[in-house]
Amino acid sequence: MIPANEEARLVYLAVRGSLQIDHRPALMVDIGGGSMQMVVGNRDRMVLATGAPLGALRLRESVLTTDPPSRHDLEALQRIVRKQAKAAIERVRELRPVAVYGSSGSIHALAQACHWEERGGPIEHINGHVLALSSLQRLTRRLARMSESERQALKGLDAKRAEIILPGAVVLQHVLDKLGVDSIVISDYGVREGLVSDYLEYHASELSALDQVDDLRLRSVLALLQKFQMDGPHPRHVAELSLALFDALSREHELPAEARDLLRYAALLHDIGSAIGFDGHGDHSRYVILNGRLRGLSGEEVAVVANVARYHGSGRPRKRDEHIRALPKRLRRMVRWLSAILRIAEGLDRSHYQLVKSIDVLRPAGGYVLRVTASRDAQLELWAARQRTKALSRLLDRTVRIAMRSVQSLKPGAGRRRARRLREDAPALAIVPAPPSRSGSPAPPSGRGVLARGRAKPDGR
Repeated sequence: MIPANEEARLVYLAVRGSLQIDHRPALMVDIGGGSMQMVVGNRDRMVLATGAPLGALRLRESVLTTDPPSRHDLEALQRIVRKQAKAAIERVRELRPVAVYGSSGSIHALAQACHWEERGGPIEHINGHVLALSSLQRLTRRLARMSESERQALKGLDAKRAEIILPGAVVLQHVLDKLGVDSIVISDYGVREGLVSDYLEYHASELSALDQVDDLRLRSVLALLQKFQMDGPHPRHVAELSLALFDALSREHELPAEARDLLRYAALLHDIGSAIGFDGHGDHSRYVILNGRLRGLSGEEVAVVANVARYHGSGRPRKRDEHIRALPKRLRRMVRWLSAILRIAEGLDRSHYQLVKSIDVLRPAGGYVLRVTASRDAQLELWAARQRTKALSRLLDRTVRIAMRSVQSLKPGAGRRRARRLREDAPALAIVPAPPSRSGSPAPPSGRGVLARGRAKPDGR
């Protein structure tokens, strides 16, 4: 048996290790067999550990005497929950938590049962899944009318939990209702994972640099890259270019702020499927991301990252793709925007030599010009990016052109003034149409006839 205070601490470590928690206080709830633990903490420390003898098994054995439960039993159950939880809820309310997280098997089961009832299928990624109080209330009313055999037949509910699921639902519903919150975020970590987190924190001085990354989500993405040995400079550079382009476009086109981080993760992971095979590696990347157990991301966020990575190269994110069709409309739009940005950024590091150093977005009449600065000749990057502008052009409803400003290497003996003038007055290299190949598609650069030296004109030609 683990003492109550120690169990509460492990619950805190478990939730903090699986979900992104900030500096504000958050409540973690764990409903076990014998008790309910309530912990308040932020990313830095636990500030309150409290609870009540309201375990699902304890309540089932001490209160529910009939099957299905009688009105008398249901009233007794609600009365005991109100009485036993009152002190703990009052202590939690004083700290004003901004979010509630749940980590027990009972809470997982309730989330799955609600999802089956409303969506007709299981939760693909339960970590980060949001269970609405309204959904829980509907399920609790239904459970109260059912016999144990009927509960065993519920989709999404393990038969072993059928006898204790109703007390767990009543306890969780009461906690959320009294705290005035309308949802709970699910963590798939529990006490066991809390023990692992405790060990890792104790041995922090022995851990790698990756384990010292504060951002849980980024740390998880980088760990997945390391696992597949795909953590070279190319994905990091593509991520930098993607974010630069996102920042330039988001002000005008109201791209949601939370999309920026998702773009970063997709850019870092876009080529991870190449570890399986280069042909069709976009599909492989999506599969790896969907099944990579990324920490701190909700199921929907994982789906966005996976689909953006899938469409960093060929194809369009259309509804005929079942993965795209499963997303709500706002997230389908997000995938289209982020994948269009990632396509161009990936093209701008086509050689994997990180030649392109920055991107500026210009708005001449009738279109957009993406002006990139490169450390030296980057014909391959320009050609590749030029082939990838169609998706972004479609979203912007404007033509998108690409021009390059090259920072020339200095000759020996050149002074500082000349160096500054070369940097500031470097001529632009603008893309001009390349002759088509025999297949009808523009040919990759051969070193001649693809770029024209001169200052970039407003239309980028």
